[in-house]
Amino acid sequence: MQHENNVKDENFRIELLGRQEVFENTLFRVYADHVVDSHGNEVPRYLSVVPRCLVEGSVAGVAVLPVARHCIGLIRVLRHPLQRWSWEVVKGHGEPGESPAASAERELMEETGLVLLDGGLSDMGALSPEAGVIQARSRLFAASVDAGASAKVEPEFGHGELQFFDRSKVLQMIAEGEIEDASSLVLVYKWLMTHDFNV
Repeated sequence: MQHENNVKDENFRIELLGRQEVFENTLFRVYADHVVDSHGNEVPRYLSVVPRCLVEGSVAGVAVLPVARHCIGLIRVLRHPLQRWSWEVVKGHGEPGESPAASAERELMEETGLVLLDGGLSDMGALSPEAGVIQARSRLFAASVDAGASAKVEPEFGHGELQFFDRSKVLQMIAEGEIEDASSLVLVYKWLMTHDFNV
């Protein structure tokens, strides 16, 4: 059943009345926005996070799922804000003038030392990590790789080991909360829904 809305989409607006920058670093600018919508709802300090580098379609970064012989690769990561370990796909920010596919290939190499097999990058769509706060989308990719042919890499901040898991183990890890990062869950589920994962 479709929800009836009293305001037609084309008539509904959110207007920016003012913007104050409250923080910046090499990747993001953070603003307190004064906004009002067509219903008169007003928020004087709406949190807006804006990446410094956005490419076409408001894409700021990529998430990449390495796939080798029907197993998927995940990195064990300690996330500082939660002080919690999780298993995640490869993720990273784009660079100026770089296509999302080029970002995906670069991030795969930087974080895992793995290289793509010929024709091994599949576009799996996009994800809005937190559309209520972050002005950005992530492009999702699956990458066919040779798990035994990785170069040595220096671990990034908070990163642990890379491991490959079969379908049953991945589903168990999701059920037990070992995989809870949104980008990782969406990409893993998209892959499982569209590929025969039987060995």
